[in-house]
Amino acid sequence: MSDNLKLLRYNTGTDKKVLIKFKDSFSAVIFNATIVAYSKSAVADLVAVHKNQYIIDPQTHIYQQDITAVQTENKQGIVSVKKSVDQYLSELPTELKDKFYSKNGNLLPDDIKTVVDKLIERVYSFETSYVDKYIKNKEYDKYLKYAKIGPSPAVVIAPYFMIKSSYSEKEINDWMDLNALCAQRFISLNSNNGKYDTGIQIVIDKRVLDNNTFASKIKKHYNNSLVNYAFIWVDDFNLFEATKTQQEQFKSILIALTELGIKPVMAYGGYDSIILCNKDLSYRMYGVAQSVGYGEARPITPVGGGLPVNKYYFPPLHARLSLSEVISILSSKGYFSKDKAVASEEFYQYICSCKQCRDIIGRNIDNFRKYNESSDYTMRNGIKRNRPTTDASLIAAMHFMFSKVDEWNDVESKSFDVLKNDLIKGYSEYYPALSNHMQDWCSIYG
Repeated sequence: MSDNLKLLRYNTGTDKKVLIKFKDSFSAVIFNATIVAYSKSAVADLVAVHKNQYIIDPQTHIYQQDITAVQTENKQGIVSVKKSVDQYLSELPTELKDKFYSKNGNLLPDDIKTVVDKLIERVYSFETSYVDKYIKNKEYDKYLKYAKIGPSPAVVIAPYFMIKSSYSEKEINDWMDLNALCAQRFISLNSNNGKYDTGIQIVIDKRVLDNNTFASKIKKHYNNSLVNYAFIWVDDFNLFEATKTQQEQFKSILIALTELGIKPVMAYGGYDSIILCNKDLSYRMYGVAQSVGYGEARPITPVGGGLPVNKYYFPPLHARLSLSEVISILSSKGYFSKDKAVASEEFYQYICSCKQCRDIIGRNIDNFRKYNESSDYTMRNGIKRNRPTTDASLIAAMHFMFSKVDEWNDVESKSFDVLKNDLIKGYSEYYPALSNHMQDWCSIYG
């Protein structure tokens, strides 16, 4: 049986259709706390009816953000804190919410320490009891109780705070001290009241990985911790694309956590993290979370999403590419200039043979362009742009999920040497400019 946490993030209602189809291929669904607070009834339905193992990310790093990062402007030009954030902060200590608003965010460790025990209690209650309150109002509650199959947290995560590269050494130590204090007291609370696996969350700017002392700080602050998992979130980070120093320092974090007996999990990761869940590795990961069709890397400070574009997950490169890039690759390999049925069979042999691609392409390679269907969209400034049709977005998300299932199956059944060679071969064939870079990355791990 797999010891990896295969986690699927739920972000919006549009994710639900795909999530339900693939629910049995993943260990648990993971939600941001703000989504749970805002969409409580929908979340209750999802975990009660479809996936009863769930994790809530407590997002307590919000207190460190400037308030502008969690504000939105309505059509009348009125700026206010997002309702989802406001509702979640209302579930946590009132003192912290008031201070967050009065100081326009940017709280300091001393601001939080004054009510740290209350914060820990409220976060623990939110992660373990909040969803249950809304299930009790549902018609299916009696059945769940009778059958004893109600939802429960797969892991509960202690309050956590991010480490910014702009922090001084003292500031880093102060925040790490607070993180360690939260973990210690949260774990104690769980041992007294619950039966759940526990997690910490290590959240850092990617430039923190340019400093070779951070792994030692983790060992110092979490020494003798009884925590089960460490969720790692590096700001807008892709291990394959990182600098050599960042790649090596990331491995040093895995080493530190392994020596502490804590299992690392990537909070936002792609194949760059999934491949590190292979059992051949001495210093490995034990899980990865991503969203439905996207979300393999995410900035810590929220940013505007921008207008979506058609993308296709290209399995040989284990990367989402724009459709124009994929069509260019296929054209360069002659897929659109040969017999359409022959080309489709070659596509299944060398690119992707998932059910979604077979359903879309059939025996005519030209049908691949359905992934690129778009419609006109007029922006506020009157400029017209194209964006993916609903159908194109759905089939791209379905293909993405089929690809993720295949990746997990490969990582859990093949040796790291085979995975490494397949990865290098894919880049040599379809992106030779990065072939040497990928070989260097692979050499870090074996």
